[in-house]
Amino acid sequence: MVFFDVVIIGAGPAGLKCAQTLSNTKYRVLVLEKNSQVGPKVCAGGLTGKDLDYLKLPPELIDFSYRKVKLHVNGLPFRVRDDKDFIYTIDRKNLGQWQVNKLSGVKNIKIKIGAKVSKIDKGFVVVNKRKIGYGFLVGADGSASIVRQCLGIKPKSTNVAIQYILPTKGYQDLELFFDSNLFSAWYAWIFPHRHYVSIGCGANPAILPADKLNSNFKNWLDKRGIDVSGGKYEAFAINCDYQGYRFGNVFLAGDAGGFASELTGEGIYQALVTGEEVAKTILNSNYQPRKINDLLTTKRRHNKVLKFLIECGKFRTMVFYLGAMLFGVPFFKKKAIGLLG
Repeated sequence: MVFFDVVIIGAGPAGLKCAQTLSNTKYRVLVLEKNSQVGPKVCAGGLTGKDLDYLKLPPELIDFSYRKVKLHVNGLPFRVRDDKDFIYTIDRKNLGQWQVNKLSGVKNIKIKIGAKVSKIDKGFVVVNKRKIGYGFLVGADGSASIVRQCLGIKPKSTNVAIQYILPTKGYQDLELFFDSNLFSAWYAWIFPHRHYVSIGCGANPAILPADKLNSNFKNWLDKRGIDVSGGKYEAFAINCDYQGYRFGNVFLAGDAGGFASELTGEGIYQALVTGEEVAKTILNSNYQPRKINDLLTTKRRHNKVLKFLIECGKFRTMVFYLGAMLFGVPFFKKKAIGLLG
């Protein structure tokens, strides 16, 4: 069977960042992507300032950038302003294609699309009935990771997000909606893009069951007079359950490792960081993944905030009001933006 030093399953932000970090090294790297195209993914497409700094994206890839965000707490409007842009929207297909292009012509990296892994065994994977051997295996294949399943890791905390993609340029403002009665400790969003808008919401089904979330979301759309009949309905899981990232010569990165934030739903930055850190660990067995440790520290902080919001119960709306008002105080605003984005 053909052998590669590193096999990466999943050509999302984590897998491609891992491959980029391994480029032009002695390692022969194969990236396997089950879809027929790299990039498209069910995602609201929001980026924070740290994503942009990390990726060093060319400006033309950004759909919109914001230094002002509208918050709504039970219908009462607030505004969060900063002196520079701190949140952005991007099309996931464009992001993926940009990452792929950075690997164009790199001799030790091979990307294979339409390559669905059907089996993982010790030392090899099976793709389209063909065995491919590996020295290291990286699972960067999202919330429903086959690598994670092979390791016997079952997620304990998976958020569910639902959205409509509407082909319209009628939305310009980025908006977040906090309604404790409808979305518990989570929120709904409006994320404008160049040629469409993502309107969605999310929650943990253990707290707010998926069917109830769907019903509440429909009520919210009706109340706001948002017509989604011409839109595309999408639902996706966000794996927030981190249980380790290294298992011998097998690694997990991004959503496959459960690195996404259960509080905000953000996962792109976590995917990029873990993809790079996994690659550096492969290159140097003595490497200390400090950035992963930093991610986990932030994740624990997010979990504490979320636990507090859930436990607030009927007082949650009051907490949302107080939080929105504190965004008007420069000190607290900087702290909050730093914590969340």
